[in-house]
Amino acid sequence: MTASQAAYFGAVTMLGWAIKPLWGVISDAVPIFGYRRKPYLMLTSLVAAGIWFWLGQIEIYTVSILIALFTVSSFIYAFNDVVTDGLMVQTGKPYGITDKFQSVQWTAVYAASIITGLAGGWAAENLKSQTIFSVNAVFPILVVVAIFLLITEEKSQDHRKQLRESLSALKETVKNKTIWLIAFFLFFWTFSPSFGMPFFYYSVDVLKFDKFFLGIASAVGSASSMLGAILYGKYAGKFKIKKLINFAILFGVTATLFSLIYFIPLIARNLWLANATYISSNAILGAVGSFVTLAMLNMAAVICPKNSEGTTFAALTSFWNIGAMSSAALGGWLFDQIGLQPLIIVSAVFTALTWLIVPYLKLE
Repeated sequence: MTASQAAYFGAVTMLGWAIKPLWGVISDAVPIFGYRRKPYLMLTSLVAAGIWFWLGQIEIYTVSILIALFTVSSFIYAFNDVVTDGLMVQTGKPYGITDKFQSVQWTAVYAASIITGLAGGWAAENLKSQTIFSVNAVFPILVVVAIFLLITEEKSQDHRKQLRESLSALKETVKNKTIWLIAFFLFFWTFSPSFGMPFFYYSVDVLKFDKFFLGIASAVGSASSMLGAILYGKYAGKFKIKKLINFAILFGVTATLFSLIYFIPLIARNLWLANATYISSNAILGAVGSFVTLAMLNMAAVICPKNSEGTTFAALTSFWNIGAMSSAALGGWLFDQIGLQPLIIVSAVFTALTWLIVPYLKLE
């Protein structure tokens, strides 16, 4: 595929993450045997394993087959993610520890990303796609076992009352102006059309990065991000939210514009120097980036009303995903029209626009 085609492909397969509020409504308002979280977590994990196993049995891949299965997969993983976050918010918010919970969640995510970064880079060079997909099917099964053994949930006794409470809480959520402001804040924050496929194609075609190096760079970034998540859990309570968010915006704009360094001829033509710059920036940006990302997500978590935790948090973070999905599609098209450098400027401008929203958030 060309960069634009790959970007469109990626955007379509993210659809499940853009409609996360639907999964939140289902899990909040429609319990299975009286439980809102555990059955959905087990069911989505089993379906995910089935999709990976199916992909492992296909001999010849086509775009239509891949886009269909990857899109269904995104629906399943988004549903699983929403239920997990709903469990996190409803459990952590009464004790004021959603920041600690999110630190644990994302530390685990980044730890897994270290392994998949290294293993993925090696696997892309050495294994057949069918083998990789078949191995992927094992991990959702392990998740099912963990859910069965470790998750405890109080059973709802009155399904109709719970449904009414969830819908009422959702109605109040829609009327909350602060929630809408945070939603648009998250959209502008993640709307970065220069990242994703445009920069990937530039790094491979111009900078000559190979798959194994990209895997190593991903692992370094994940290790740094894991450190940032741990530091967030330890120190987040010592910062005022508004100061933290303003720092996050400044960091985001600066980090985006830093990508222009790869167009300096000395770096663009020197593979060793480009590799060193990319690895170093991943190490630095990963830690700070995960710290500020968790600040954004916790900002969303603390305003979720009771009985619609999953729906509200999903609605807010879906704006995050919509920003990523729309920037992926637009980035692929603009990459063919104007190139990567102007796209980096566009990304920085959209990040800077979030400053216009901060004064109205009443974060403290």
